[in-house]
Amino acid sequence: MSILFANFASTTLAGPISNVATTLNVASGTGALFPSPSNPDLFKLVLNDAATGLLYEVCNCTAVSGDTLTVTRGQEGTGARSWLAGDVAANFNTAGTMQAMVQQVTLKPTRIVTTSGAFTITTNDANGFIGLNRTSGVATSSATLPSGAVQGQSYVIQDLAKNFAPPNSVTISYPVGHTGPGGATTQVLNVNGQTCSFLYYGGNQWGFNPT
Repeated sequence: MSILFANFASTTLAGPISNVATTLNVASGTGALFPSPSNPDLFKLVLNDAATGLLYEVCNCTAVSGDTLTVTRGQEGTGARSWLAGDVAANFNTAGTMQAMVQQVTLKPTRIVTTSGAFTITTNDANGFIGLNRTSGVATSSATLPSGAVQGQSYVIQDLAKNFAPPNSVTISYPVGHTGPGGATTQVLNVNGQTCSFLYYGGNQWGFNPT
């Protein structure tokens, strides 16, 4: 689901609506000011009384047909109310809109692996960092990149303990049927302090960038 936006989309109700109405009509020709969502997308429609400016209701608008808007009433802790012709209907920002935004912690997940041996890389690690901080019983390590990777995702592995040099190297395998540069099926990380990035290009092809 995506929450849609339109700049300066504000109008008035063309007629009154009850607190259980699921459609409303806006002033003639102003339906075009709003986004045109299709399932499961929507936009936030805020109703506000013209008389005092103190009453509000947040609705989810799921469809626009001309000047008729289909809405789910009483969202984000607001109550469904009856409204009058001339009351404001606008695509304002809301707390729910902001909370639905992807946060940085989701975009850049980071975790640390402290033991040697096999470890797991999943799509939860996409666009983030896996730090190998092997400080006790250091030995070789290995992992396989996730077969469910999506085009454009990157997976970064960092040597936090600076002990990737042989005999403690790290072998990263590409998913079955996938290859890296030059048709490689594995990459060996063997330089102390190394940071390596694996980028999935789609089509079973990966890029590899050691630094």
